[in-house]
Amino acid sequence: MGIKVKHVVITSALIGIGILWYKYKVNKWKETMGKLKALPTGFRNFDINFKRMRFNLDVTLFNPTKDNFSPDGVIAVVKRIVLKDKTAKRIATITVNKSFVSVPANGKFELKDLVVEIPILENLSNMESLVKITGMKDIQIETILGVLGKEYSIIQ
Repeated sequence: MGIKVKHVVITSALIGIGILWYKYKVNKWKETMGKLKALPTGFRNFDINFKRMRFNLDVTLFNPTKDNFSPDGVIAVVKRIVLKDKTAKRIATITVNKSFVSVPANGKFELKDLVVEIPILENLSNMESLVKITGMKDIQIETILGVLGKEYSIIQ
């Protein structure tokens, strides 16, 4: 018994529906991610040398929306977060590398032991731009996500 046109059409339709569902989930997740609030709640293991400053940070994510933030449904891993100034020069890199981040609607989730690395020499050469930073509105946040083995960048 061979493959019939009916089987090809049904399989193609199922794959198409799966792709549309996946795109919808990723877009909804990006929208909710833009509304998340993050507050530092812990600081330890401070280490500094001439090249860089490194420490561990705990961050609590707050979800003020009515939508659950659960990227695990789309098999995603938050790899790292890069903080940049307005000229897109790196200020710091936060290594997250966590999956199973789920923040319920109007709830919170704590990320523990995030490694924060601040390059001292790069920031010294960029001091003119850093002095102009007056708040979070002056910082560009780039979140690097791993989805199904491919990296995506979301810039806020």
